[in-house]
Amino acid sequence: MDHTPPPPPPPPPPPPPPHLFKSSRSASVVSPPPPVSSGAFEPIDKAHYWQFLKDTKANIPGEPFQPFYMFLYGSLMDPDVLQAILDLSELPTTRPATISGFCIKMWGIYPTLIPCHSRSVTGTAWKVTSEAHFDRLAAYETAAYRWVECDAVLEGGEVLRNCRTFCWAGEPDSRELEDGSFDLERYQKYFKSSVTRRRSPVP
Repeated sequence: MDHTPPPPPPPPPPPPPPHLFKSSRSASVVSPPPPVSSGAFEPIDKAHYWQFLKDTKANIPGEPFQPFYMFLYGSLMDPDVLQAILDLSELPTTRPATISGFCIKMWGIYPTLIPCHSRSVTGTAWKVTSEAHFDRLAAYETAAYRWVECDAVLEGGEVLRNCRTFCWAGEPDSRELEDGSFDLERYQKYFKSSVTRRRSPVP
């Protein structure tokens, strides 16, 4: 019997040219979305998906899976998005958290973590209890990101040691990145449905 898990929902659309996102809007106005190509949400090729997962876990060969916490930022802070990507039967419960030693840069409309010794980033923490869930998160992030370990501080001061989070896989000073911050409200208004509408029933 084939126990290979189904591939995850496709990643979000590739980032459009950064100039489409520079604006001086007020905090109460959400700017219109950029154009998205009609093929942006086509499923990723299954063969490339499994090869990507193999490459992602190449540095932990043979180790049995152990539950751990993920520090999430960007679109994954939205529980609906996390539920859709992981095909969860219930809405996941996340906790506000902060990590130090990183800052945010923008890859088009997508945020990414860059090492910054004197900075910190706020997001959420969620416990991964299944290797398949981590595989889905890695595939959603695509090969543009790689996972690293970090310590997350929850509200109240509790520290979660040896968390994982996804950071930029390229050079920190890459010309593909720009200074900026992630607008969760804007993402939810214009892009969230591209992920949540494809959620399939949990078997």
